[in-house]
Amino acid sequence: MSLLEETIEATLESDGHLELNHKPQLAPGPVQVTIRSMSMTSSKGGLADLLRELAAEQRARGFAGLSPAELHQFDVNRQNEDEERDLEQESAR
Repeated sequence: MSLLEETIEATLESDGHLELNHKPQLAPGPVQVTIRSMSMTSSKGGLADLLRELAAEQRARGFAGLSPAELHQFDVNRQNEDEERDLEQESAR
């Protein structure tokens, strides 16, 4: 099984080159590179700030997530499944 993703710390040089701390373990070929300042990863914000930061990063990568209507439908479906399971357990007793 080959590795598909790897996080490597690096230094961004003034000329735009990256100096990787170690050689990647990925197979040779095209890759996608995301550069994140190390100061950004050590933010002192709260949980809500972290969640906003993660959501922004996901949107930047093209992952939009679920809409409010899809989240609501997901919750409704889960509640219905829970109620069905509760009824089955009650009838089994």
